[in-house]
Amino acid sequence: MTHATTHGHQNGTAAGILQRLRQGLLALAAATLAACGGGSSQMGGTQGSSCSDCGTALLTVTDAPGDFLSYAVDVTSLQLRKANGTLVQAIPATARIDFAQLVDLSEVLSAGEIPSGEYVAATLGVDFSNADIVVDDGTGNGVQVSPVDAGGHALGHVDLTVQLDNRHHLVIDRQRVSQLAFDMDIAASNTVDLNAHTVTVSPFIVASVQRDASRQVRARGRLASVDVAGSSYSINVRPFEDTTDSSGQLVVHTTASTHFEINGMVSSGADGLTQLAALTGNPVTIAFGSIDATTMSFTATRVLAASSAEDLQLDYLSGNVLARSGDTLTIGGVRVGRHGGRSGFELGHVGVTVATGTRVTSDGQGSGALDIGAISVGQRIEAYGVFSGDGTGHASLDATAGRVRLNYTHLYGTVAATAAGSVTLALQNIDGRDPAHFDFSGTGSTTANDADPAHYVVSTGSLPVTGLANGAYTRLFGFVTPFGAAPPDFTADTFVDFTDTHASTALNWGINGSTAPFSASSGTSLTLNLGSVHGTVRLGGRLIDVTTLAALSLQPAGSGMLTFAIYHRTTHDVDNFSNFADFETQLAGELNGTTVLYSLAGEGTFDAAAGVLTAQRLLVVVGD
Repeated sequence: MTHATTHGHQNGTAAGILQRLRQGLLALAAATLAACGGGSSQMGGTQGSSCSDCGTALLTVTDAPGDFLSYAVDVTSLQLRKANGTLVQAIPATARIDFAQLVDLSEVLSAGEIPSGEYVAATLGVDFSNADIVVDDGTGNGVQVSPVDAGGHALGHVDLTVQLDNRHHLVIDRQRVSQLAFDMDIAASNTVDLNAHTVTVSPFIVASVQRDASRQVRARGRLASVDVAGSSYSINVRPFEDTTDSSGQLVVHTTASTHFEINGMVSSGADGLTQLAALTGNPVTIAFGSIDATTMSFTATRVLAASSAEDLQLDYLSGNVLARSGDTLTIGGVRVGRHGGRSGFELGHVGVTVATGTRVTSDGQGSGALDIGAISVGQRIEAYGVFSGDGTGHASLDATAGRVRLNYTHLYGTVAATAAGSVTLALQNIDGRDPAHFDFSGTGSTTANDADPAHYVVSTGSLPVTGLANGAYTRLFGFVTPFGAAPPDFTADTFVDFTDTHASTALNWGINGSTAPFSASSGTSLTLNLGSVHGTVRLGGRLIDVTTLAALSLQPAGSGMLTFAIYHRTTHDVDNFSNFADFETQLAGELNGTTVLYSLAGEGTFDAAAGVLTAQRLLVVVGD
């Protein structure tokens, strides 16, 4: 962020929407709502229910960080509205959610039941009075900002109403599982003023009974029981940092390749499940996995349990290693959790001290051993130890007798060269942070071999990256090479080529909006009036100014998950559509010469020569 005001649509600015969309917009997976009293059901399980007229609804919440380093708010209520007007409360207690931490992830909110029927809308109560919002100032530093409304007044409780797509209401049947998916688009919902240290909030949330199956699901809760023979265990769901309220029970299925980390020790398959069964005291577990679209059963690829999930004796932090000198790590983008229960974002950098007594593990590790040499510059980590800080940016964590877990780290960049089993990148960011903020000294086997962000060498093994041409924009997931062992600088487990498969646009019509943003409109296409619009189309790593285009039209994709939404800035209501013609009809009716369009964000594929964005998703903001 290089300007004082960015991110959002309150002033018609769409830069924040672009940032949010290029990391994946409207992603939602599955989980479960609790509401009907007495008894609970298991997703994919067989537990009985005392509510004979109830069914299970699946709910997750997700987001991805733009330049927000922290966006923690309290979700106080979630009401579902039936077609006949009946309201059903769907979560049992307030949940504090940091949307900026839900990267490529959907969190299970609850696991229970609601009465049968057809649900057409949802209202989410969000309390901003105790929000913890921190934004990247463009230099890698965090700036605390206060949420305000359009009039500049401190923001408190806001009710966000979401109208479900008329073609796809949420239908709950007796003793069956259905799904609903929410995404609070924080980047598109906010305008940051760094000079005033405020963020003007127009909360935007979308919902769909469809889900993005590629999005990993996380389920957190206390261990209830273990079925070793059945390769599963059950948890009482407690999302995020909830420590007191149970939101129903969820069955977690495992396989021979499921990796476990329990009290800092790693194992796999039946061995891990046996160790889980030996635990006492109903410890916290965190499972990462997926939900089957047909059976709605949850299967974990990796599981954290006991002190590996929640350590009541040690403090905790997460962030990226910006530099390493001997056994001292400098960590940026830090989330801190104190073993007494307090948590938050640390505005400055934090020094972490490690030693030979520090236990080291990594995400997805099922066997073997690591030591502190595995921790290098760029790596995202979670560290456990004794934290000290004065709240002014002077903080440290002593992990010499604690633990460090290496997390999957995300790289973005353009391809500079390819070879058998490797790709060299012109690195653009590491987990959203500019490479200029990292000191790569000591990462190489010699000084000459220290990692160079302009020529960052990634081992790709057997990944099918031969189609990546020079200049292609790509995103890779994996782990940084151990300290002092580069090259290669990084080992990738997966990658995404954005050049031909992913484009996004962020458009705005200024502070006053436009009553005539389109020169033509139909059930199959929207043609932009380029004389009044500003913005860009991002094609891979390339930005195209729309004012340089001869024409720009938006058309719906012919397949896949399609989502179109209209946000009403005055009422906070959102209308959702899966059909482009329905969306266009509603939008055309609202743009009646008085109502204005402030901004538009889209995602899909782009034909630059024809000026056509074929959209999987479109989001527009309108108001009086």
